[in-house]
Amino acid sequence: MMGTPVEVDNIKHVTVVGIGTQGSMIAFRNALYGKQVTGYSRTEKSILTCQAKVEKWLAYFVQEGRLNEEEANAVRKRIRYARNLEEACQDAELVVENVPEKLALKQDVFEQLDKICPTGCLLNSNTSSLLMSDIYVRVSPERKKRTFSVDHDDPIRNNYLEMMWNASTSEATKKAALAHYHTLGFEPVVTEKEIKGYSINRVWRAVKRECLHLWADGYVDPAEFDRGWRIEWNTNIGPFQLMDLIGLDTIYNIETSYYEASGEARDKPPVKLKEMIDQGQLGMKSGRGFYSGYDREAGNLSVDKHK
Repeated sequence: MMGTPVEVDNIKHVTVVGIGTQGSMIAFRNALYGKQVTGYSRTEKSILTCQAKVEKWLAYFVQEGRLNEEEANAVRKRIRYARNLEEACQDAELVVENVPEKLALKQDVFEQLDKICPTGCLLNSNTSSLLMSDIYVRVSPERKKRTFSVDHDDPIRNNYLEMMWNASTSEATKKAALAHYHTLGFEPVVTEKEIKGYSINRVWRAVKRECLHLWADGYVDPAEFDRGWRIEWNTNIGPFQLMDLIGLDTIYNIETSYYEASGEARDKPPVKLKEMIDQGQLGMKSGRGFYSGYDREAGNLSVDKHK
């Protein structure tokens, strides 16, 4: 399916529903590559937080010489915000749903999107563990043909992306989706049919599960484990740092979805992780998780010290 990237990307307007940790990054990435973007959130606070992140990223790109001031201003102008979902989607050619990893919530959002989005609009879910066939249960048959799933790692800093088709995804949708993400500079890895957790992410999930239980049961210190991981696998980030980047509440929801699907004790997220979340230690977005010292506005991986 991959082959030579499709050259023509007809998607010009992208709406991101949910502009939290990854949603803000997805919005920025699309605007950076010339798309008109609408970021939707129900709250003014989330919109202001997203705007602050965009400004930090633009300043960084200018500092690094990747954009000049005129180009940065053009990126800024390509992003608008809305608190009304119908208004946010009125011109959308692609909607990226990025709400929390909870099936009932995503089902509700997709039901609304089906009713209000333009006829030809594509819908995708930025989900790590849920299946589109479960998410789109209340979506019309014709719209289901225009659905697919994506799983981003870090849309600001790398080009990795997993994409997954479902039984309803049309060939036209597959071509359009690949064209769009190639245009954004991504190098998508395609999972050809539905499986919980995609393919590469499914392997990452097995690593993540073992790391969480090793930590919760007192076998490892996160910083020490990450240090060894970076040496062994020649990478600049370890599993615990990556979980902080994703958000520990998101990690907990993902692990819970696996546990609910399997019923196996080994899939149940540790109580210790829930305790951290209840204390507001959510990782990068709260400034503290397995590590502390994150710049919450910049959304970076700078770590001052281990917790």
